Amino acid sequence: MSAPHFADFGKNMEHSPDGKAYLVGHGATRADSPSSWISGDQVYMARVTPTPATIDDPSKYEFFAGRDGAGKDLWTGSLKTAKPVAEWQDRTGVVTLTYNAPLGKYLMWITDGYPTIGTMNTYLLESSRVTGPWRMVTFMEKFGEQAYFVNLPSKFISADGKTAWLCYSANFTRDRKANPPGSQYAMVLQEIRFVMGGSK
Repeated sequence: MSAPHFADFGKNMEHSPDGKAYLVGHGATRADSPSSWISGDQVYMARVTPTPATIDDPSKYEFFAGRDGAGKDLWTGSLKTAKPVAEWQDRTGVVTLTYNAPLGKYLMWITDGYPTIGTMNTYLLESSRVTGPWRMVTFMEKFGEQAYFVNLPSKFISADGKTAWLCYSANFTRDRKANPPGSQYAMVLQEIRFVMGGSK
């Protein structure tokens, strides 16, 4: 479970579905997977009840382990028996998760960073549940052109949930163009708008 990030549930985790802190991270189980800090095959999820005593204790964490026959989420204390919440061979990488409270949607940003130092793609998944199932919203080819650590700070989501600020860094190799303009090897903020359409 590489480069784990805490899910952003708003101030003081006010929108956590169960009061727990959640983390998402990418990984790979194939022996021949060219996995790295920015590339992999799956997205995994962990959660913990956040207290000073538990947050640094690996034994207190549990990992998403799939669903039972009735569709109920299963959790395990062992990463070895964890199941991915999303999977796409050679197309996952650093992942972040934010809850857009006005829209009632969990938004998962994933960097497709294979093969690590080339151009990178970014895509957005959405779900009404923290564990999914997930639906593709958009796939941004060569975003950055080399964007990574793409995230959506909940603090900067508008009251109607339709406008926000996308935060990322980009172009750590020097032969990359700024796509969109302003993308650079620094903290970048780009204002975005969610265009609503179709059924919820």
